[in-house]
Amino acid sequence: MVIDISVWSDIACPWCFVGKQRLAVAVDQLKAEGIEVDIRWRAFELDPRPKEKDGAPYVERLAKKYGRSIAQAQEMLDTMAAAIQTAGGPCDFSRVQIANTFNAHRLIQWAGATDRAGETDGAQHRLTDGLMRGYLGEGLDLSSAQAMVDLVDSLGLDAPRAAGVLSSDDFADAVRQDEQLAQQYGISGVPFFVIGRYGVSGAQESSTLMQAIRDVHREAAEQEANKSRSLVSDAPACDVDGCD
Repeated sequence: MVIDISVWSDIACPWCFVGKQRLAVAVDQLKAEGIEVDIRWRAFELDPRPKEKDGAPYVERLAKKYGRSIAQAQEMLDTMAAAIQTAGGPCDFSRVQIANTFNAHRLIQWAGATDRAGETDGAQHRLTDGLMRGYLGEGLDLSSAQAMVDLVDSLGLDAPRAAGVLSSDDFADAVRQDEQLAQQYGISGVPFFVIGRYGVSGAQESSTLMQAIRDVHREAAEQEANKSRSLVSDAPACDVDGCD
């Protein structure tokens, strides 16, 4: 029995990286309990508008966006940086290059199309991880097709195919469908995890995600058991030795 998990996230979201790492910890621990999951990374753009490269420091952009002082924005960044580093990621907000994430999401959808069901460390996972690490800590320019192709190549994925995706409209509809589904679900912030019938918002601790997955697994097992019991009957029947 494989539990389906959909995760809405954005490359430009620091807490999405933290949530992704916490989910990975939960999944690894649940494997020891015999619980398998199938994770799909879904697109969400925190700011879908094209972004101009005005050279403004990230902290100033953050302060302007949320109506905070520079000191308050820096405190927010320090909190996020500490969480990212605790989760095992690089973080250098001074190197962040503000860019639209739509094309990065198209690449993630392409990578997902190559994965096998239940493959939690496949191409989509590796590319999502690489894009987030690159953006948050290594100055990756998501507006540069070549920069993203180089990243794809460094991950051992099909760089020529990725270049072909970026030079076309491939997987654009898949990204828009994810975003429309997010609207239908009422998702307004990320990360957001859909685990069975449960929606889990924010970068929850691994223990919270584990419990949600366990609950879904238990409910599915109970439904399967009830289905099997419904097939049992005490009605008369014949077998190879005769009839009742």
